Amino acid sequence: MSAATVSREGDSQVMTEPFAQIRVEKVSEQICEQIIELIVAGQLQPGDKLPGERKLIDLLGVARSSLREALNRLETLGYIEIRKRQGNFVKSVDTTFRKEPLKNLIQGDVSKIVQLYELRRDIEQFSAYHAALKRSEDDLQKIAHCLDDFHTRSGRLSFSWESDQAFHLAVAHASQNFLRVHVVTNIFEFSAEFIQPVVETTFGRKENLQLIHQQHREIFEAIRACDGEGAKASMDAHLKWTNRKLLAFFDRK
Repeated sequence: MSAATVSREGDSQVMTEPFAQIRVEKVSEQICEQIIELIVAGQLQPGDKLPGERKLIDLLGVARSSLREALNRLETLGYIEIRKRQGNFVKSVDTTFRKEPLKNLIQGDVSKIVQLYELRRDIEQFSAYHAALKRSEDDLQKIAHCLDDFHTRSGRLSFSWESDQAFHLAVAHASQNFLRVHVVTNIFEFSAEFIQPVVETTFGRKENLQLIHQQHREIFEAIRACDGEGAKASMDAHLKWTNRKLLAFFDRK
């Protein structure tokens, strides 16, 4: 331990070294910290809309200027997206995911999207495994609701990019690991423009649609039964099938 610095005041000695001036945090910094903590804790999910400005002012007990400064800083840091006339939305915080360089790489060889989806399969297997062991009843209801969204009002099966994402993100959320939610969200957001043609030409076919719904159902049933290994195996089989379809599609291009 280093010796403390001592100064003299009159005839007495005063220790000065261990002490530092107290830093008073700005209100906007405290607002940022609170919202970031909610994102890290998983209480705010990617795509969630923050309460409106007036509501936040009331909830936090702060001035409008401090709130706006905090929101602008959160957008700069990449935690939220401010959409004009729509509101403020939570973004994925996977800061290691550099979209533009990766996008340029895949544009040079689109088949690399399959490798991205192999990474997705590695992550989602364990999403399903942990979801089966850690899910709550509320989580289970959300996954079941996503299954129902595959049906039209007339009861016919239908497929959309949004409903498929919602199912997989609900499973990731049920794994009780907020990073899985953000990483999977990032993969979906990045790959959308590359996967859209596959969705339109392949997954919407009747025979494929029925199989996708059956695979999702098997994942759900394993999670409901708290069968971690079963959920992992079902997710693995589902995404291996998806990857085969992707490979077949890109091979034809």
